Amino acid sequence: MKCPSCGNNQKNTLECERCGIIFEKYRARQQRLAEVKLASEEQNEKKKKSLSSLVIGLMVGLLVGGGAFFYFGKGSDTAVPPADFTEAFPQQQEVSEKIQDTVVTGQESMPQVPQQNNRHTSLEGLAAQLHEKHPATTAIEKARNATVFIKTSWGSGTGFFVSNNGLIITNKHVLQMQEKDINALNDNAEKGAKLLDGERKRIEYLKSQVSRIGDEGMRQQLKEDIRAREQEYAKYSALHQQLLDQISTIETASPTNDVEVILIDGSTWPVNSVTISERHDLALISIDAYSSPYLSISRSQRDQGQKVYTVGNPHGLRHTVTSGVISGYRNYNGEFFIQTDAPINPGNSGGPLVDEAGKVLGVNTMIIRDTEGIGFAIPMKSVFEEFGNYISVK
Repeated sequence: MKCPSCGNNQKNTLECERCGIIFEKYRARQQRLAEVKLASEEQNEKKKKSLSSLVIGLMVGLLVGGGAFFYFGKGSDTAVPPADFTEAFPQQQEVSEKIQDTVVTGQESMPQVPQQNNRHTSLEGLAAQLHEKHPATTAIEKARNATVFIKTSWGSGTGFFVSNNGLIITNKHVLQMQEKDINALNDNAEKGAKLLDGERKRIEYLKSQVSRIGDEGMRQQLKEDIRAREQEYAKYSALHQQLLDQISTIETASPTNDVEVILIDGSTWPVNSVTISERHDLALISIDAYSSPYLSISRSQRDQGQKVYTVGNPHGLRHTVTSGVISGYRNYNGEFFIQTDAPINPGNSGGPLVDEAGKVLGVNTMIIRDTEGIGFAIPMKSVFEEFGNYISVK
């Protein structure tokens, strides 16, 4: 027989004649070590899976409710339509015909918005204050000065003045989170709590096994594994608490008390009033401002391929201007949208889509997840259909 420890060949089958080990005890010890190693490997695999699920759950929750609003975008900020969003659209020709009927032929019923005086010497009030610090010599720079950064306790977005008395248009989702999205955050928090509780119990079990392992090397390996688990547990516990705090903030937030409007000069203004649309992803807010700069409305149809610009605050980069073209007009759930390839990123929601003359065509509202160059804006016709009674018209 060959000794499994030193390799000595002998006839004795009970113990080694060279190293003296008892074969049965040696095999039993090796089996115990193998079982401990296997258990440790299984625990490590479970740890990877559980922590991976925990990371995904917590980080998705934080992103949904956080400043990005990427899922919600509609967030931090831009809305994400269903997977079959594009399939729900009618053919381009059909949409174009409908747009012509509702926009072009509807010009007579479109409210006439007063045009801004382009002479800088005539500016006064807030418009003069902003122009002094940020001179606007082009149409796009004037649109930039009329665009605002909207900050909430859970995220941010964009808006723009539509009158000279401080009225601002933005997206509804910039100011309030839908109930289904709050429920999704709570579900993530609950899943995270269960995963953390399971990991805490596993750590306690492993600690109870340390004293039962006779091999010093295996015992040290288990201790190191426990320390690593405890560090990960502390990190994800903090993330989980952050998510819980965020949910509490969202659920108790008020659109008037927890929203700030920040202008291009850095001045911060409280919100006086908020009017939420029931039909569209739109909201009208007001600040106590005298002679605010505002955007004139484009009343003519823009053809595919015509150049457009977005002004917004993508990822907190305030008053960023990007350009693109009109890609088409789309219909989704009975509502028309302007499709553009001008970048619309988290933080751009609620900002203006303007033409080369600086006139606003629509309100940037959403993107399609996992795509590039596909963004959508709500036409200004919908804005006036919703808030025409509030916006001063001459």
